[in-house]
Amino acid sequence: MRYTCALAIVILCTTLAFARLYATEKDSMWIASQCSLIMNQRWAEKPFPALYAMVAQLFLGSPYRAGTLEGEPFERCRFTTEGYDCVTLVESAIALARSAALRECSYSKFLRQLEFIRYRQGNLDGYLSRLHYTSDWLADNASKHILHDISKELGGIAIRTTLDFMSTHRELYPALRDSSALIQTLREIERRLSRRRRYVIPLERLSTAIGKLQSGDIIVIATTKPGLDYAHIGIALRSGGKLSLIHASSKTGTVTIEPNAEAYIRSYPSVRGISVARPHPPVYQSP
Repeated sequence: MRYTCALAIVILCTTLAFARLYATEKDSMWIASQCSLIMNQRWAEKPFPALYAMVAQLFLGSPYRAGTLEGEPFERCRFTTEGYDCVTLVESAIALARSAALRECSYSKFLRQLEFIRYRQGNLDGYLSRLHYTSDWLADNASKHILHDISKELGGIAIRTTLDFMSTHRELYPALRDSSALIQTLREIERRLSRRRRYVIPLERLSTAIGKLQSGDIIVIATTKPGLDYAHIGIALRSGGKLSLIHASSKTGTVTIEPNAEAYIRSYPSVRGISVARPHPPVYQSP
């Protein structure tokens, strides 16, 4: 019986390892193919926000999938073409665009950019080094000169929000379920973030702000849901006088384009307004 159980465990572990290896190879091949397209079409010569919007469109039609970063015993910078949520789409697209802009478009360089964007100060150091709250993601990436929050310039109003959704809903996060140490550290992070001001453009100023946005701007929908700062994020696409929104949609189950960004924002449940960030072109630094 023990032999049978041990053999079953070995087979299971081997199967999981093979599946992960296959997924990684599939993901790296997809990134390589997109790099070839971007460089062959000379997209990297475009202004960076336009490049970012063009790269984001390469993800259209990909499946929506929540929780792809959760559930593993150890935190790692994971990328998978099996699906994206709204945040992993925005992160993946900007990491790929930055790699291309630096003329370093490869899977390894892409993952390095992704880690720099996803984790606090660019350093992966466990589960809580990931920028879970979007306001933290915006502020940290502004400090790393990846983007610039232009919400105040567009009529945003300074607000503070008590953030505690993760610590009060620990059952939703596998890493938090059985770790009192992580919960304690998380609460300290939440208290710090709750003291921070952020700028949100209220709905009565939305039409004016929308008229000033350009392709590649990152639109973040602020929510009135208790304990949370933002509920959704996407990438603006300007075509003539119309502003669309590229995003990973749980409703359609895919990465899609909302043809009317303003109408979509106004219809979003519990919407409080929006914040907007404009991506910076990356600056090459010699190793």
